[in-house]
Amino acid sequence: MDSFVGRETMLFDFMRAHGYPVYHQSNLFVRDVQAAIREYKREILNHDVGTVEVDRLAAEFVADLERRGILIPFRNQTYILQMEEYRLPPVVKEEETKAAEAPAQAPAQ
Repeated sequence: MDSFVGRETMLFDFMRAHGYPVYHQSNLFVRDVQAAIREYKREILNHDVGTVEVDRLAAEFVADLERRGILIPFRNQTYILQMEEYRLPPVVKEEETKAAEAPAQAPAQ
């Protein structure tokens, strides 16, 4: 595979499966993308890749996602991920859970 451009779901799913915090509106660091590309090439494609190649692949990948509005620049080498499919499920408070699980009360007469 010569490029990860257009394959963001594949790479982000790989990253999540390997413990990277890839979530909607979370920080995404270029160094994490670089490390994930290196790990993907080694683990999935059985191909070792050098730093220059990893840097090139990551730069192309990030530039494409930035151009498409999926990555929003935040700080140097840091972006905010804008992909709804990586949104965390809402946190339900304990009181709401108990209320939802309680049997329905018959109205008082």
